Amino acid sequence: MLGKLNSNDLELDAIYLGVLTAKRVKPLSRLEYPVRSCIMSVIKNIGLIVEPVNRLVQNGTLVKHWIMGKNRSLVDQYQSDFEGKVLEENTSQIVRLEARYFGYPLCCAEAYAKSPYSPNNLTPSDQQLLFHYACPGCKETLKLIPLYQSALDEAEMLYKKLQ
Repeated sequence: MLGKLNSNDLELDAIYLGVLTAKRVKPLSRLEYPVRSCIMSVIKNIGLIVEPVNRLVQNGTLVKHWIMGKNRSLVDQYQSDFEGKVLEENTSQIVRLEARYFGYPLCCAEAYAKSPYSPNNLTPSDQQLLFHYACPGCKETLKLIPLYQSALDEAEMLYKKLQ
């Protein structure tokens, strides 16, 4: 979800990404922050493969991400494309590649590559459900919103069971 999250929100966010991926709304998802082992267990228990991907920031510092998906070959391909690579600014090429891996509509990726955060017709609450920024008038994103809302509802139930 777009926006600033606290640690509890990050845990829910991780489960939410997992549910979206388990339901195949997203081919892959990426965690860019560590989570407790119980959160990782929930993600694995819903049928996801979870693998580390080590990246480098510009100063050479190692950053560990976690990639999760249902399809082993897609997880392996992501690892091959990004393992050990330097984190780059959102170049058009990276935006398009991530759109493919993470299930973002291509029209949104193209619009974002040209002009990030151009005004769209979504309500703030609908935009906040997403992990991509919708392009103006996007019909594909409108189809995704009910799937994302359902996944968030399921993620909230799974997260509450851990409390």
